[in-house]
Amino acid sequence: MDTGLHDIYAGLSGFALGPERAELGQGVVISRTYAHFMAPFLMAFAPAAPGRAHPTPWKSAQGGFGIDIFAELFVPVSCNPDPLDQLNTVWWIAALLRLKATTAVFVPVISSERFASISAIKQEPILRPMEIHTSRLYPDPRETLSSIGNAELEWVRQNWYDGALLLNNEDFSFAFQAVDFSIWNSNPALALVSVWGALERLFSSSHQELSFRVSANIAAYLDDPGRERYKCFKHVKSLYDHRSKAAHGDGKSEAVPYVDSFAIARRVLLRMIEAKHVPNKKELEARIFGDELGITESNSRSQ
Repeated sequence: MDTGLHDIYAGLSGFALGPERAELGQGVVISRTYAHFMAPFLMAFAPAAPGRAHPTPWKSAQGGFGIDIFAELFVPVSCNPDPLDQLNTVWWIAALLRLKATTAVFVPVISSERFASISAIKQEPILRPMEIHTSRLYPDPRETLSSIGNAELEWVRQNWYDGALLLNNEDFSFAFQAVDFSIWNSNPALALVSVWGALERLFSSSHQELSFRVSANIAAYLDDPGRERYKCFKHVKSLYDHRSKAAHGDGKSEAVPYVDSFAIARRVLLRMIEAKHVPNKKELEARIFGDELGITESNSRSQ
């Protein structure tokens, strides 16, 4: 299936969709559906000739996997948000749902047909696996199946299209992908290093006093001057210490530092997406010293 030539339907799993259907703009629609995506294992024992199936004998094997699909994301071929293609539009919207609502969201399969219509059509649908991994981390609680309702969908509707422009910023793109991909890591210590690599990319301009600079910049970005900012600084700095231990092989593979660090990164990314702006180093410095508008060169020269 050439995703650049056809409408695509993404099967979403890991959550229950509250409304029956919601329009997200630009022709993109998310709606309830149900399908069970199964992949039993089958083995062949000789190489295939070009353009042909593997020769028999084939042998079925125990194992495989099955995934329940609860929602369908429709992305029309006409949808071309800068700088994304159709497939990355699916990833971007799913990643925003993970960031805003629940990290349990994932996209196991892309289909050429609506899932509800596949059983009735004569031709075989084209299915393309997407986010299928053997293990993952869950920064959010998983006591019950998470529900995504109108409030979260409205947030995505307001932010996904214009917010995609932030991916043109190399620092934001690197950081967003590092945080989102961290959940697919089976080791909390390695995931912790990934999240802090993202935060360093956004909040560090120097390798000197890195722990203090990054922690201070994050706290200044997230909270107004006062007690809450100081508490945030101390909390972030303590998490950075866990990152340093993990990076140098001294830390234990505990989930709590990763979960808490993910929560900080989530606050940062949500704020940037809502503002449609990634602050530069001068803006961060100005915010530390209480100048919300920033310090311009002309002002600093005149003083």
